[in-house]
Amino acid sequence: MENKLALINGIGITMDEKNPNCQGIYIKNGKIEEIGNTEAIKMMAEKENAKIIDLQGKTFLPGLHDCHVHMMNTGLSAIGIDLYHCRSIAEILKTLAEEQTSDPEEWIYGYGLDESRLLEKRPPTAQELDTRFKERPIYLADRGLHYTQVNTAAMEAMGFLGTEEGLIKDQEGNVIGRLQSKANSHARKFFFDKMTSEQRETAIRYTAEIAVKAGVTTIHAMEGGDLSSDEDIPVFLELMDRLPVHVVLHWCSTKIEEVIEKGLGVIGTDMLLDGSIGSRTAAFEEPYCDDSSTKGELYYSDEWIIDYIVAAHKNNLQTGFHVIGQRGITQVLDCLEKALNRYPIADHRFRLEHFGFPDQRDIQRAADLGAVVSTQPAFTYLRGGPDSVYADRVGAKRNRRAYPIPEFLEAGLIVNGGSDSNVTPINPVLGIHAAVNPPYVQNAISPFQALRLFTIDGAYTAKEEKIRGSLSPGKAGDITVLSHNPLEVLPRNIKDISIEMTIYQGNIVYQK
Repeated sequence: MENKLALINGIGITMDEKNPNCQGIYIKNGKIEEIGNTEAIKMMAEKENAKIIDLQGKTFLPGLHDCHVHMMNTGLSAIGIDLYHCRSIAEILKTLAEEQTSDPEEWIYGYGLDESRLLEKRPPTAQELDTRFKERPIYLADRGLHYTQVNTAAMEAMGFLGTEEGLIKDQEGNVIGRLQSKANSHARKFFFDKMTSEQRETAIRYTAEIAVKAGVTTIHAMEGGDLSSDEDIPVFLELMDRLPVHVVLHWCSTKIEEVIEKGLGVIGTDMLLDGSIGSRTAAFEEPYCDDSSTKGELYYSDEWIIDYIVAAHKNNLQTGFHVIGQRGITQVLDCLEKALNRYPIADHRFRLEHFGFPDQRDIQRAADLGAVVSTQPAFTYLRGGPDSVYADRVGAKRNRRAYPIPEFLEAGLIVNGGSDSNVTPINPVLGIHAAVNPPYVQNAISPFQALRLFTIDGAYTAKEEKIRGSLSPGKAGDITVLSHNPLEVLPRNIKDISIEMTIYQGNIVYQK
């Protein structure tokens, strides 16, 4: 049975330079058949007995992209305890006690832990957690996913010996349950490997439903490897074609042969070259302002990175790395340059995930090397600016240069937009608003430029610009309908625009 749908009497922003505006669109069998004025589209739809929806002046766009989502981590919100609202260690302990499940055999899982919001400016130690939960393992995920906080029961279950890299200790040499670097990877693997296939599917579907309600039709999913579990990958592959969103699966792995065997075209991309601002592990040349003992961490050697990039390119795999601090960014660009000298390749679209604090030289270098930037405007909107955790960590001067998207665009870089959910929520409208209204005005871009981040340029970074990202005949019938036109409302009001409808492959998957 043919799937036919027409939208009329709308304000269409196509993101197609040849035909930038339209009033209506006709979708047939999941693909865009035609765009045009209301009369022409209505006539075509009536002739073919298609379903017709009168938008009554609402705005429609290409289906919005979220180009950096941890679907499994986000989906775990369905079974975990949200700690983001907590403002002290006492409140964390109280929340965990009140919201824990009744099964004493089940681990207590908390997410959204943000030490910058806590009175003590640190998470509870294993010993503090033990006072309330001695027998039951506790696993608390940092909001930025760069460390895990556990109690003694969890450390014992995970088999820690006390000598692992990243197992943080106090001044007396006692393990405090804070797990970073390799210890964090070990903990995450242990925790995620315990999940059943049914739990994994529930988490993935939960995230997909959040996405369509936010107007998202394409997700770039950062999964497996040290971020969650490689056991997630078969579940994704079996499930993706049955989800109400298009998923570009990024297996954050070093296993090139296995990625090829699974038929994937991308490897890595959110593998951590350095850490985060919140955990003081993003790598800088200068020390952190609120802890002069550290400049952050680099997790891989130059030679390893170069070999990895070359191997990916030789196998026609798109790749990239997570880089936030200036030192991490310089390292990855040095390595990309050497890898391309060793094995030249055209149109590699090497992804720089986050690209938070580059200097001007590295911005231009990234463009000259043919890299693309995958960034998250909501980071600075929600956590940057004066009197913020960013200001505390890196100081006013560096803070003002955080995520300078206008400089990326001026250098000729293609930039996409994402959320890094569940670090910030899946919400492209908020992302567009954040890009237009950053904490420092010099980092603002126009509403149209912000739309590109979450539509056509999002598709470009996944090498999918020929099949989605704009409302053009022959492309995927993915559409987001908004209550108001983001190019016409006052910039400060973009965040208040609501999602009226999400259409994926010609099917309505969400309607307000």
